[in-house]
Amino acid sequence: MADEVRSPAKKRRKTGKRVLDRDKKVEEQEQHVKEIDKERRNITDVKSKLREAFKVNLPQDFFDFWEFCKTIKRDNPCEALCDSLGLKLVGPYDILSGSFDDINESDITSYHLHWRYYHDPPEFLTVIKGNDKTGYHLGYFRDDPKSPPVFVASNQAEKTFEFTVLGENLFAAVSKFLDDFMKTSSAKSKQKSLKALQASLTAQAKKLKYSIEKITPAIKARNKRVVSKTFHKAGIVVPVDANDVGYRPLTVTDGELKKILKSITEGKSEKEKEQGSEDLQEIMTLVQFANDECDYGMGLELGLDLFCFGSERFHNAILQLLPLGYRLLGRDEFAEIVEIHVKNRTRASLSQLPS
Repeated sequence: MADEVRSPAKKRRKTGKRVLDRDKKVEEQEQHVKEIDKERRNITDVKSKLREAFKVNLPQDFFDFWEFCKTIKRDNPCEALCDSLGLKLVGPYDILSGSFDDINESDITSYHLHWRYYHDPPEFLTVIKGNDKTGYHLGYFRDDPKSPPVFVASNQAEKTFEFTVLGENLFAAVSKFLDDFMKTSSAKSKQKSLKALQASLTAQAKKLKYSIEKITPAIKARNKRVVSKTFHKAGIVVPVDANDVGYRPLTVTDGELKKILKSITEGKSEKEKEQGSEDLQEIMTLVQFANDECDYGMGLELGLDLFCFGSERFHNAILQLLPLGYRLLGRDEFAEIVEIHVKNRTRASLSQLPS
């Protein structure tokens, strides 16, 4: 009889437990949805801030690579690759990590100077740095500020002004760096962990459908549109119509131009320096004619070559050529970047964060 009395009570308790479990599950699901919505809003806000700061949109692989680094070092993704590869996420990643959150905007000269190395043209945006002695860094290279990057490239700022193509995205670039790093003597003691990192990196790239090839069909197609390699070897692409209007080559070869610039900066006599200056002025006059006839690529090429050469002696000429060239091409954001960079050009103080 007692069992019959207790039975309905047990049923009520079980029913009540099921209701509580259901309510708890619903509450957890609602909380999860809220967290996802919050994360999406945060990402949208960050993307907007990144765009405002650097004047370009960061591609999806930028954010996906950040998530990959979080799987390695969740509390500090920027340093996820420091111990293994000596690489640190910088530039736009410093905004993503919140490093600028407590910095007064008035204390920042310009985000354009944040990890912008001496020879970095406006087309290039640093996102990872390596060995400070060589100035190794890698980042996105794009032909137009309104378009996605065409590839990820690297440069050793203390050694050269030339850029090396590493792939179409950050997964490909770091994979290539890892391949090369594993061949060095300093990597012998950690081959097992490096191979594990490479496997994890490759698996994530495959999952997200990113190519880890150094040269992809898209890069090959872009190479066909390059009108000049320029001193930095990454090349420039400008619109050229059916009548070949848009670009005309310089009247001197790269070797001849370098010789002219060296005669101006290193000439043994005043006569040699003056002759070099006259030769350069003649080329700049031809650029003016080219601009009048809508061959804007010529001024862009000369301006970038002077920029790459690196001497402060040519900063005024650069400011005559590049901002105008970029604006004529509708690349106003690049004009803004080069004006700020040249006026604050230095090999030190690469970070805009307080030391």
